[in-house]
Amino acid sequence: MMIPDAQNRTSLRQRGSVLLPALIFLLILTLAATTTMRTSTLELRMAGNEQQRVETFELTQSIVDEVVGNPDNIRVSGNIGYVNCTPGVSGCNANDVAINNNLLPSAKAGNATVMVERLAPALSAPPRGINTSSDAFSAARFEVDTTYDGTAENEGKVGLVQGVLVLVPRGAQ
Repeated sequence: MMIPDAQNRTSLRQRGSVLLPALIFLLILTLAATTTMRTSTLELRMAGNEQQRVETFELTQSIVDEVVGNPDNIRVSGNIGYVNCTPGVSGCNANDVAINNNLLPSAKAGNATVMVERLAPALSAPPRGINTSSDAFSAARFEVDTTYDGTAENEGKVGLVQGVLVLVPRGAQ
């Protein structure tokens, strides 16, 4: 049997010396890649949630604009405290606030609640800067309280309250 000399024994030991640092380096790279993937997934979810939040907010603002744009929804003839709501909302004087089906399909109409309340004083002078005469017009104040709850469809929930002034000709009072 042949005994390896000292030089051959040293070279045999050195062949395995690279394996340990390579395994440590591979472990570090694997941890870095896993962390990066988790971070990217979390950021993607956050971006999706933000997009959904903005879309739900814009839908709710569109509902407010739709309600305010329809004169039948805002009753100047009602007394102070008169509340007009969407169908199905309790505690209202009337439930005939209409939302266009093109804006909100009837399948989602139950997710939106709108309350239009007449505020005090009954009539006041119109604000300055709207280029109208306070001799010819008075102003009626309203509050439009809108909530869209799409949490069942993972759309989120948004509530908006907006004030509205309606100019009323003095002859119509």
